[in-house]
Amino acid sequence: MNTAGRLCRAVLVLVAAAPAVGADPATELARASKYFRDGKAHRADFVQTFTPAGFTKSRRETGTVVVQAPQNLRFDYESPKKIFTFDGKIARFYSPADRQMTVRALSDEDRAQLPLIFLQTAEELAKRNTLEVEERATGATILVTPKAPESDVSWIRLTLAADGAPAALSFQTSSGDRTDFEFHGYRTESPKDPSTFAIHPPAGTRIIENEP
Repeated sequence: MNTAGRLCRAVLVLVAAAPAVGADPATELARASKYFRDGKAHRADFVQTFTPAGFTKSRRETGTVVVQAPQNLRFDYESPKKIFTFDGKIARFYSPADRQMTVRALSDEDRAQLPLIFLQTAEELAKRNTLEVEERATGATILVTPKAPESDVSWIRLTLAADGAPAALSFQTSSGDRTDFEFHGYRTESPKDPSTFAIHPPAGTRIIENEP
């Protein structure tokens, strides 16, 4: 699968104190929801590690992400330069080097499989997933396992920092590909205009719409 396909899959199949004994998923997810629902934009640095199924060698990429509730986000990758955005309805991936942008409108079913569980409530997630809180030294980790056997994702794990900010997000697709994100250096910014979460590439860019 090409880079655009993997990034779209990541959205279609996404953001440390140890949890107290008896912690439940609803309580932990509420902390994440509260962190983002302050009317501001939240920017963080990220490290993404992608490991293809059957391989031990991974590819590491870095960049910055902007998250703005209710469901807006933008990933800016450093090298190679590329941009991925989601505005709650449409996912866009732009590769300047390829002079190509992929645009995909997401159905309700697609959005239900988003790994961005820190922007959803426990009630929303529980409709299609089994939710658990794992006891881990790295922080409060929420394990999300889809109930549908045909789901594109096998599991999602979200680790929260003490203030509710996502510290790490990992998920594995049904084909065995694994993606791990680490987030750090959060800072709040003024709310972003909707154009921040849309991409307007230069003239001559090839636009591919609604490709799986």
